[in-house]
Formats: sequence, structure tokens, C-alpha cells
Amino acid sequence: MPLITLAIEQFVQWRYGFTAALGVTLLSIGLKTENATCTCIGGGLLIAPALQPGS
Repeated sequence: MPLITLAIEQFVQWRYGFTAALGVTLLSIGLKTENATCTCIGGGLLIAPALQPGS
């Protein structure tokens, strides 16, 4: 399972950049620890690259 998580994070970083990779990391940590703040910040960072002008 950790290998799959690492592969997904590497793909997201390659495709969408560091911000989205950090978002995936915070989202997964927030879900595992049931921390709503961490989950919300991770989700916001994950969609931030999609909201940038020119995308």
C-alpha cells in the first residue's frame, strides 16, 4: 500500500506540481488521523492548480 501511495504522489507532482502533491499528502494524513483541518487544507491545495488562470 505505501508503494501505491508513493506512486500516486509522484504522478500528481509530475502532472500538477508541488502544490497538488502537498495537497494529496495533507489530505491523506488528515483522513488517516481524522483531522478535519488537515483534510480541508489538503483538499484546498489539491484543487488550487485547477483554479489558476490559464489552465
